[in-house]
Amino acid sequence: MKVLIAGVALMLAGHTAVYADPADSRYEIMEEGAVVFDSKTGLTWARCSVGQTLVDDHCAGLANRYTWDQANTLDTDLPGNGEWRLPTVEELQTLVEYRVFNPAIDPQAFPNTPPANFWTSSEAAYDAFYAWTVHFANGFSNWRHKRQRFEVRLVHDGE
Repeated sequence: MKVLIAGVALMLAGHTAVYADPADSRYEIMEEGAVVFDSKTGLTWARCSVGQTLVDDHCAGLANRYTWDQANTLDTDLPGNGEWRLPTVEELQTLVEYRVFNPAIDPQAFPNTPPANFWTSSEAAYDAFYAWTVHFANGFSNWRHKRQRFEVRLVHDGE
């Protein structure tokens, strides 16, 4: 029992390094490494969280945190064809990688992703003051008050 508890504690304390086989990767890194095309969904994603900067294939710095209203009006200079926007909860949930933890996302395609809540454009059906988030520590979705501040990853349709 002590070994089990110690193993769980170690797992929760750090990253679990399990990567998808690069030959089977559904992600194509484009635009000098700044964006990622997902061949499974047809969506193009910002590689770094808003506020981080791509430096030598790594997202440096801290992600900015926004209220839901602020997140929905972000203006960006990301490359690529299409309008960058906040993803729906269903779209953002497609990035969750359940084989890794803290963060639960492919670390090669999306380096240095904070294990935190990320806003989606999806509002809660029962209350206009709440919207959905995806938490990238574990991949769970939940609704949060729109005045709270969380991280953002932007998306646009197509390549």
